[in-house]
Amino acid sequence: MESDESNTKRVTVRVPKQLVEEYDDALDEAGKNRSQAIREHMRETVSQPATDGGLVPPQDDETLADAYRALLSLSDGSTIPLDEARSVLSSKLNVPKESISRRVLKPLDNRGYLRQTGDPINEPHIAVKRGDRSAD
Repeated sequence: MESDESNTKRVTVRVPKQLVEEYDDALDEAGKNRSQAIREHMRETVSQPATDGGLVPPQDDETLADAYRALLSLSDGSTIPLDEARSVLSSKLNVPKESISRRVLKPLDNRGYLRQTGDPINEPHIAVKRGDRSAD
């Protein structure tokens, strides 16, 4: 829970009363509170990699940009087995395979370019997001 007052900022918005009541009812059914839901929405919004509705390779990190382009071509609209993604990226980027998750995949996931799919233990896959849709 985010309760450290020195690291928070209060945000106030005006919303029609009926909308707030309907929103709170929907949140009650989902087992969430209003503050929690708004914070989640804010995190989701800022994690989107592009504001124009399309994904462009990261502009601030050439390694991540190269990795994203490589994964796009590898995925061809489908999910990629995690081990295959690690092998290909290790070879293309000249990064040790055991470092690919930490140095490449995790940052791309955090920025909204990837999502994990499949069975995380037995058959982990990743989906590469393309434009306003993601590869499934």
